[in-house]
Amino acid sequence: MNRYKQIGGAIISGLCLFIAVQHAVFILGWIALVPVFSLQWQVISPKPSRQSFFSGFILGGTVSCCAFAWMINGVPAFTGLSVGYGIAAFLICTLFFALGCALVLWLAFLIPNPLYIAAIWALAEFVLQGAAGGLPWFLFHAGNALSANLYAIQPVSVIGVTGCSFLIVLVNALIAKAIAQRRYKQLWLPGSLFTAFMGWGWLLLVLFDHSNNNTAQQATFRLALLQQHIPPNLQWDEANGNALVQQLLQQERRCIVQHPNMILWSESAIPWTYSPDDDLVRELLHNSDTARITHILGMNTAVTSDVVGNSAYCLLPGGRLAGRYDKATPLVFIERPWQGLLLPFFSANGYSVLPGNNQLPLFTPYGKAGILICNESVLPQAAASTVRQGAQFLLNLSNDGWFRNTYLVNSHFYNARLRAVETRKDLAINSNNGRCGLVSASGRIDDGELVTIRPNTIKTIAVRFPQLPACICLLLLITTIFIHQKTKLT
Repeated sequence: MNRYKQIGGAIISGLCLFIAVQHAVFILGWIALVPVFSLQWQVISPKPSRQSFFSGFILGGTVSCCAFAWMINGVPAFTGLSVGYGIAAFLICTLFFALGCALVLWLAFLIPNPLYIAAIWALAEFVLQGAAGGLPWFLFHAGNALSANLYAIQPVSVIGVTGCSFLIVLVNALIAKAIAQRRYKQLWLPGSLFTAFMGWGWLLLVLFDHSNNNTAQQATFRLALLQQHIPPNLQWDEANGNALVQQLLQQERRCIVQHPNMILWSESAIPWTYSPDDDLVRELLHNSDTARITHILGMNTAVTSDVVGNSAYCLLPGGRLAGRYDKATPLVFIERPWQGLLLPFFSANGYSVLPGNNQLPLFTPYGKAGILICNESVLPQAAASTVRQGAQFLLNLSNDGWFRNTYLVNSHFYNARLRAVETRKDLAINSNNGRCGLVSASGRIDDGELVTIRPNTIKTIAVRFPQLPACICLLLLITTIFIHQKTKLT
């Protein structure tokens, strides 16, 4: 194969895959991998696996160069250190991701069967999802390309994002094989799969809407999103402290006049540790007491002198503490040490975060609230776990301030949209300097500051059997290997 053609195909696929997944360009996801896949079927070399490894490395390198570019300026922005640290983080992450993609493509084309290729890809995503929960920048799902299309995301409630990734890669592989072998009549198969998938999504949405409208549910309640819009690098010191306090109080008053039942704050909205006697907390509760408002407040919890919990507090009218959720999956290297290593330029004031030991929902006057803090919204297992334990709606507290001018803001929101549909739970997201709003259990979006939440007790197939898509992929993998070996012997 012409080396330049091989590199060009991998780069084109890498760019298309990045745009499709991280910018949620729905239609592009179904064809993004066609250039790199089709070239693998044209390999004449006696060692095609070497070609696949190289193509995978270029593919992964292209994706990661685009996906991790924010680190170059982002790391210095929140550390105050030189841009060299940002470049180092960018290069290390790019290398690791590129090598991972190289390994996946090498494995995928050991048996050039579309079912085998799609199964390898989906299983690789599933394993990465479990292994890199604290490193969300490495988490990559081809299925995320569906997140901007209301009908395409409906099947995620049944087969999860892993199952959606499998189908997307399968369609890409079928198209690529037909083109590479010039058997264009075979394009009817991927076309039919795409049409059937979209029809299935439409049917699921219609059935869910019909069921939701005809099933007695718990009463709705109104939730206000208190959007701080405070730059994360602004210091709470003697020079700025009073002004920032007044800004928070003003934002709270703006919420109160909308007559909500609950106010949702962002992650670590008050940047010190919680105390029931804290002057600011008492003032905030006093202001909303007459309106009988419940607060879900993002605030740290003191553990030791240099360890905190990244927490969400449920504070009832009158100031009584109803419960606390501690973030269960802190960011590795940034919040949580790895093998004793906490990179000083990533940590905040030298503090590390102690992981919470459960994902139990918080009891509120309006139902059980499943809490997701920051990167937990990209983890299907985090949302599914809290729903299995009784959560009737989901609340995501976050802070997108460090990368507010990048694609990550919308990517974060669309990840939350997938969690809402996966679990069939209304999900409200409040992200400082990010995109805020409500994603209903159907996947519809409300960008308002005052939203209406409808709690429910639904447990979807994706919630009850989260490993099912991976098990099916594993079964397909074993079956295709068996058939391939039998064919070789014959």
